[in-house]
Amino acid sequence: MMKNTILITGATGYLGSALCVDLCCDHNIIGLSLRTPSKRLVAAAPSVQWEKGDVVEPGCLSCIFKASASQGKPIDYVIHFAAYTDYGEKWHDEYSNTNVLGTRNIIDIACEAGVKRLLFAGSIAALQPLHPGEALTEKSSVYGDIAYSRSKAMGEQLLFNNSDRMRIVILRLGGVFTDWCELPPLFSVMNLWSKPVVGRMLPGQGNSGFPYIHRKDVVKIVRRIIDLDDRLERFEILFASQSGCTLHKDLFPAIRRECGPGFSTTPVNIPPFFAKIILHAKYIINTLLKKRTYERAWMIKYIDHPLRVDTTYSRNKLMLSPRKDIDILTYLPILMRNFRHHHQTWLRRNINRNDQKYDYYPD
Repeated sequence: MMKNTILITGATGYLGSALCVDLCCDHNIIGLSLRTPSKRLVAAAPSVQWEKGDVVEPGCLSCIFKASASQGKPIDYVIHFAAYTDYGEKWHDEYSNTNVLGTRNIIDIACEAGVKRLLFAGSIAALQPLHPGEALTEKSSVYGDIAYSRSKAMGEQLLFNNSDRMRIVILRLGGVFTDWCELPPLFSVMNLWSKPVVGRMLPGQGNSGFPYIHRKDVVKIVRRIIDLDDRLERFEILFASQSGCTLHKDLFPAIRRECGPGFSTTPVNIPPFFAKIILHAKYIINTLLKKRTYERAWMIKYIDHPLRVDTTYSRNKLMLSPRKDIDILTYLPILMRNFRHHHQTWLRRNINRNDQKYDYYPD
């Protein structure tokens, strides 16, 4: 296997940290992040060259590329996973800076340096649900009603516009979870449905849904993209998720069964109008308590409108499928075991992730 030099942005984040730990075994990794890596992360990835900096600053990026080249290790690949995320509808300056300007800076400097390929973290959440029975594909266009989706759409457009200058892969990620959950929407429903009485509430008819994937599988997919680089098209859009989606009406009873024999698996279906009132009340209360709220009123329109994907092209192109033994429904007992037996640790890790204060732990 050829040892490449790879720059990973967002290197201390939820996905970037796991990539650093895995890829440093076979490649020269430069990890770029706004935050200093934790001792745990440094110990898990001892050979990584850690750089503190911001993708918004082209001078910072230029110095990293030049320094690596001067050491005889020009950067071969860039994995651009640095991104700003917020659950509100409003546009924040961080979207313009990190998600748009930062991506443009990465493109320009990577092109000048002659990197082999740029891998960009897109999101299935930036797509829109189709009619019942239809599935989104890698060719589906991103379109965002909320700020995060719009910023991802702008990032993808920048990459497409520059695909004549360099080789690009856009990896549209599903809901990425770990053994401890650490995925805000999944954390939300696990927290709710594990309550004896109010936990029976199920928005709509339970046909809301999203495609999930374990973080271990995301790491494998990224590794496979690098290994198969020469066989990929110049401009590729790929999915990293299960095929189809996991519906709430399937997730709900699975969570309730793991809570114990006294937990009814028969839901109380809540009409969208009442669900919206409940969300507004929760947001107001959490705001007064200075607590971050994942659920927002705009999410109501997605009730019973699942984001269903067909990953056939991605699976065939990469000759790789997510592991069935860590599919969300198969693996849920592991998540629920950590939820029940290590609840305070589970809460801390998920709240840190929700608040964008993620600290690396191995899978």
